[in-house]
Amino acid sequence: MAQYEFSVSVETRYLPEQSDPDSRQYAFAYTLTIRNTGQVAAQLISRHWIITDSDNHVQEVKGLGVV
Repeated sequence: MAQYEFSVSVETRYLPEQSDPDSRQYAFAYTLTIRNTGQVAAQLISRHWIITDSDNHVQEVKGLGVV
């Protein structure tokens, strides 16, 4: 039986040049690293992110592969 296994890590960076604390607007960049730690080759063919900001506004992102 094939063993599919992945690990995901996230690095977060605050972007002060794109933020405006006086207006309560803060920008961040995220780098996600997805590693195939399983025993078989695999291909990421789609993505689906659900993003919730500090005002509880939800944004959904779907698409093919990764960018």
